[in-house]
Amino acid sequence: MTGCRRLIPAVLFVCLQLAGASAKTWIGREPQIEQHLRTATVTSVEEIGTGVTHPRRAHLAPAEPFASLVWKVLPPGVRNGYWESYKSEIAAYDLDKLLALRMVPPAVERTIDRETGAAIMWLDGVRSVKETGGRVPSGPAWDKPIRRMLTFDTLICNIDRNAGNILIGEPGELILIDHSRAFVTDCTLRRPIERVDGELWDRLTTVTSGDLQRTLRPWMDDAAVNAVLERRKRMMADVDKLVAKKGRALVIIR
Repeated sequence: MTGCRRLIPAVLFVCLQLAGASAKTWIGREPQIEQHLRTATVTSVEEIGTGVTHPRRAHLAPAEPFASLVWKVLPPGVRNGYWESYKSEIAAYDLDKLLALRMVPPAVERTIDRETGAAIMWLDGVRSVKETGGRVPSGPAWDKPIRRMLTFDTLICNIDRNAGNILIGEPGELILIDHSRAFVTDCTLRRPIERVDGELWDRLTTVTSGDLQRTLRPWMDDAAVNAVLERRKRMMADVDKLVAKKGRALVIIR
């Protein structure tokens, strides 16, 4: 489909593509995508005009494997009562890779015109939940990705998940963006755990504390890293209690 350009609150340029094509075009090409984010020539930067963190769009040359990126310059700090940092965008992507989540688009650190921020892959072929009416899809195809999203957001203490930053690809494909307000030092589990995806839960509970620290420490201080470890500990305790009460098969979904 052509001629369907629009801007969405998630600050990604989207356009419906042929049915059946995965919107997660970075999977299996992560090194190539990351290299393009770091080194492609920026030909122009423009204001997007949406999003509370005021991201911009940078156009790239060459235009393959993608022609533009989302550019977020948010030095770590508190703004309007919220902790925000461009580094949290990169931490979310790196943690996604560690957990084999495959739901967060590639993001790297880059300096453009003497500003350092997060360069994030600009996606085609997706719509936000807000665009599709404001309700997260339901049904068997969506149960697993929704459980994975909820687990990930609980782990990183993402207080800003909303209909504008949940993107929808093909049936069963959720893509998660806008993590600049995540990874705060609050150890509270903001949402009660009811069920978890077995595959993600296995990875989350077996990855070592050392691996988590090595993944996250480049982007945050010890207090924020320790908060992730503490939230994981509390999540595991809550799941153990649910398993004892309801049985493993009803809590850890295979």
